[in-house]
Amino acid sequence: MADAAKPKMDFRTMFFFAMTLSLCLNTVVCFIGSLGLPFVKAFTLVTYRAALMSASVAFLYRIAYSLKPPASMMSIAGWRASLAPVLNSNGAHYVIYSIVFAMGRPVPTVLFPLTICGGYQLLTIANKHFPATLKRVRGDRLFALAQQEMHKMMAMCATMECSMLPLLIMELFTPARSVTRVFMYVNYLRRRYACKDDTVFRIKYTYGNAGQFHQQVWGMLDQRTSPILRRVPGIDKVLGPLKRWFTQGAAPMKTQ
Repeated sequence: MADAAKPKMDFRTMFFFAMTLSLCLNTVVCFIGSLGLPFVKAFTLVTYRAALMSASVAFLYRIAYSLKPPASMMSIAGWRASLAPVLNSNGAHYVIYSIVFAMGRPVPTVLFPLTICGGYQLLTIANKHFPATLKRVRGDRLFALAQQEMHKMMAMCATMECSMLPLLIMELFTPARSVTRVFMYVNYLRRRYACKDDTVFRIKYTYGNAGQFHQQVWGMLDQRTSPILRRVPGIDKVLGPLKRWFTQGAAPMKTQ
């Protein structure tokens, strides 16, 4: 079937297509520039920030049209109830993620979780509206594989997000140190651990939610470090309260 026979994109679809395409293209240029190529290197910073901005604008747009005002505009309790699901969504979390890393030097790997999610949205729109074009460039196979392996890709996103914390901690020993960024990111990861949202951009996870993938990452880390940490006297008195604080509000992890 020709692309022309497919339904036209509405404004929201066009908006997400443009923003996720911008995110993916800027990530590619930023990564290539980080390799030190003379001409492309000059665009590393601008494409890094453009990618973060593209993702943030898309998420903020979804938050804006998803927000349902309370019946009484003057009701504080009503606004709290309306804002709670929005502030605890993947979109709101990734906006915080973008802000944290926009404040520092360009780190292309920071863009990978956002770009993976953006790539899913981009492929989904292309598969619906440009199937013939997608098939010509073998994108239909990539889309099918991406759908099949979505749980693995979302687990990879969670792993990469968690792996950014050591990077920020190591920066505390450099002139680029920022205690504020570390504090913000620890709280970000805490929110991700308890996140029950299973939709990113406009894509629904095929399995689980964001919190479950983060719980898997921290669970594996706990399994590997526990035998060593148990040998340290009194460590439980320090780590115990921290664990309880970090995992507070998280739903029990479901098994696949």
